[in-house]
Amino acid sequence: MKIIAFLNNKGGVGKTTCSRTMAEYLSKVKNKPTLAIDFDPQCNFSHQYLKMEIDPGAPEGLMPPIHPDYDPDDDEDNEWDGRSSIAEIFYGQGVVPYPTYIEHLDLAPGHAEKLLAAEAVRRTDVVEKVHKQLTNFLSSPDVKSTYDTVVIDTAPSKGPLTVSVIKAATHIIIPSVMEEQPVQGIYGMLQLWMQESLAREKNRPLKLIGILPNMFKQTRLHKDILTSLQDNTAIGKYIMPVKLSQRIVFAEIDSEDATPRSIFDLQNNHVARAEAAEVCEFIAERIYTNE
Repeated sequence: MKIIAFLNNKGGVGKTTCSRTMAEYLSKVKNKPTLAIDFDPQCNFSHQYLKMEIDPGAPEGLMPPIHPDYDPDDDEDNEWDGRSSIAEIFYGQGVVPYPTYIEHLDLAPGHAEKLLAAEAVRRTDVVEKVHKQLTNFLSSPDVKSTYDTVVIDTAPSKGPLTVSVIKAATHIIIPSVMEEQPVQGIYGMLQLWMQESLAREKNRPLKLIGILPNMFKQTRLHKDILTSLQDNTAIGKYIMPVKLSQRIVFAEIDSEDATPRSIFDLQNNHVARAEAAEVCEFIAERIYTNE
């Protein structure tokens, strides 16, 4: 099973758009049974597929709606409140993924309060209570037999949640806007990748697919920063030869009543679809070639 994570400890670089695009490409175009995981307390990834609700215990956060399979009259469900999120792995509970409107794509949504609580675990407890839990969940026979691929959207941090994702992932992509602050986040992620690579067993490598120029604009600033990264002897080899441009269509398909609802429902010759497909094909080829 391939576990693909989009990571950058700087916010506003479009990780959620990248995660969504990749998850929909794998499930919709490649017909691979895919599990999308929202590991960001902001729950933006979850909101793409579910009508997330305000958490009365944490008004600033969101929680998943009642699961469509929940039956309050079923005796087996009497200890379940009908909601499930990926954060249940930190509380010894099972995770029940939600179906989405896309065939072959399920979602393990976020729950803001519970994810923030996991992020705040004391340093002395973090390894046992946070770092290992996602790996344990994704290693379970049920998950491995149900899904071919997992795509994870992450929080803009280098904290316990992000470390947990890095320890579970098989492949990572670092999206970045070609601006000074987001580019600084690249170095932090490369450091975490190298640390994890050194600590891992040789038969379970963590592969860096590359640094993805995202929300790219045809401006002198973006072009100059991209060129400087490509010419950088330390990280130039990691810059992907494809990119996602800043396009209004990505914002348009985010709306609840959008038509179409996926970038891959656009016509094949649509410039945004073609660009998204090129990026996803590059990533998929790097992941699935020479398995």
